[in-house]
Amino acid sequence: MSISNQNSAISNLSVGVVLALSFTLAITKVSSPDTWVHLSLGRWMAEHGRLPRTNLLSFTQPDQPTPDHQWLFQAGLYGLWRVVGIEGATLVKAGIVAGAFAFVLATALRKGADPVVAAVVVLVAVGAARFRFTLRPQVLALLLSSAYLWTLERWRSGRSRGLLFLLPLQVLWANIHASAIIGCGLAVAYAAAETLKLHPRFQIPDSRLKSAIGNRQSAFLWLWAIALALVPLTMLNPHGASILSLPFTHAAKQVSWGLKELLQDRASVKWAELGGRHICFTILAVFGLASLVGSFLRRDVTEVGLLLGTLAAALYSERFIDLFAVASAPIGARSLSGMIRKRMALVAPERLAAFAIAAQLGVLALAMASSGARTRFGLGVAERLFPEEEIAFVQAKYPTGNLFNEFEHGGYICWRTRRPVFLDSRGELAYDMAYLRAYVEAWDSRQRWRELVERYDLRVALIARSKLRAVIASDDQWEQVFPGPVCTVFVRRPASH
Repeated sequence: MSISNQNSAISNLSVGVVLALSFTLAITKVSSPDTWVHLSLGRWMAEHGRLPRTNLLSFTQPDQPTPDHQWLFQAGLYGLWRVVGIEGATLVKAGIVAGAFAFVLATALRKGADPVVAAVVVLVAVGAARFRFTLRPQVLALLLSSAYLWTLERWRSGRSRGLLFLLPLQVLWANIHASAIIGCGLAVAYAAAETLKLHPRFQIPDSRLKSAIGNRQSAFLWLWAIALALVPLTMLNPHGASILSLPFTHAAKQVSWGLKELLQDRASVKWAELGGRHICFTILAVFGLASLVGSFLRRDVTEVGLLLGTLAAALYSERFIDLFAVASAPIGARSLSGMIRKRMALVAPERLAAFAIAAQLGVLALAMASSGARTRFGLGVAERLFPEEEIAFVQAKYPTGNLFNEFEHGGYICWRTRRPVFLDSRGELAYDMAYLRAYVEAWDSRQRWRELVERYDLRVALIARSKLRAVIASDDQWEQVFPGPVCTVFVRRPASH
């Protein structure tokens, strides 16, 4: 076999391995409380043939208006569950993740990255984003973000027609998840940055470094038209224009009410975790920042803005790490390829293949070892996260009466029992803010707890938080009846006369 054929085989092997390992890293047990909410709402839609408009999962606020921007995902997830079960849905999710990073890899190759280098860097990006690989609509948003970035890079290389695919994809995104505004933001950011590059200050004399678009006015008008059209297309969902502001107001509203405890995956990246849980993110950020030198030299404001913008978002909130991963990996792979390409040419193909496989397996081991207890690999439901034994006990002994449950367990209880719950993980999207505040205040106040008991006539309680467990244990109106592995079950004693 000639050297060129050997190199081609090594490239194909590297690409195949990184996609297989991406698939492997996404096979995780169900650990998100939101998954059960989505399944419950998907089942309700299938049984009633319409979209939910109010908080139909709860007995405490059943008339609360509840916008459901994930309805299409929920309907699809429930349909998938009926056919292949939760294990099959997990494998489909893993395929979606592999598809997303196939787009990232294709973007890196389009930028001129070496396939072997690109495969390793993309796998680091997979490791950085692995915490987002849950059975939630965010995983489809990851696929769409990757597809958008690949399409926009194709435009930069002179292929404008592919932009038309963004129009139906935006409508799809707007009915899958409220993060659809990201699609608009990416397109507008590309259009603005590429237009800025036409300014004389950003022109470069070396034609080899110029965009394939050049100064063609029609191409820029085409990009701007598509980018601006995405905004009204985002409003083609059951709740209209409210989706445009939701990503910016949802978390801010809960923080303003002192409800940080109920914000899932929205915490800022902790510096102490950069060398542990977020080690792959740290490595990717180093690649990205090193790439800025080349982007500055090329006066590529598009790449500079994309890197710095997504990095700032990721540091602000963990939920944007996946966006940074898919945006920065192609740029980092191209930059690293440029630095080591000459050295790689001197390495024998057999050694290069061995190095490529070893590097990817090393990244896989690093990602899995640094995941900790939060990410549980495999099929099925994560053990000791949801009150399975407790629910079986309550359904057998106390099948009626208003049930108090914790924020994280409402969706699971709805899915398992069809029983209306006190609260679920949708938070302020489905519940009044004052109500959520009263729930949090009850954690360490017997008075607040008793106010909830009387107002909602609570009869059974599943308690996971130690503070609230102590409050109820000291309340002579309640009796502990089952100390489960996840929750302690209490029942309300009959009133004495």
